[in-house]
Amino acid sequence: MERLGELPEPANGTPGTSGPTGQPSSSLPQRDVDVETTGWIALALETIFGWFGILGVGQAYVGRLALGVGLFFGWLLLLGALVALSVVTLGIAACLTLPVWVAVPVVSGLLARRYALAYQLTGSWERAFAYGGIGCLGLILLGTCVGLVFVVLVFSS
Repeated sequence: MERLGELPEPANGTPGTSGPTGQPSSSLPQRDVDVETTGWIALALETIFGWFGILGVGQAYVGRLALGVGLFFGWLLLLGALVALSVVTLGIAACLTLPVWVAVPVVSGLLARRYALAYQLTGSWERAFAYGGIGCLGLILLGTCVGLVFVVLVFSS
């Protein structure tokens, strides 16, 4: 009799084994990594890191490193342009900044998920952590440089 969670008995009478190696028998195909999970992880990484200014981590996770780097620099330029435009228009353009800041990482994450599912890819945590770490260090360095320039401009006059 078969119980929940147990493998059915094969014809040779040994429960849960097949042949001399003792490997579990199963009628379902074996997969190393769940591709669906990879897609959801790529979506989450891209969205969360994108909201913090590091767009492209989800793309790097699924193996599209060049696209991830391009998205990172493009995202920083776009956010900088939106902030500058908001300052010039005395805050009127800030109405565009929030929806763009929320929507772009989500859309990019959905594209990373779709790419992973279409090509049956598995992700690499090493790439994601390396890319996220380099992105964090880059943002810290960029913030330090901008702060130093601001301090020099303010105190030099």
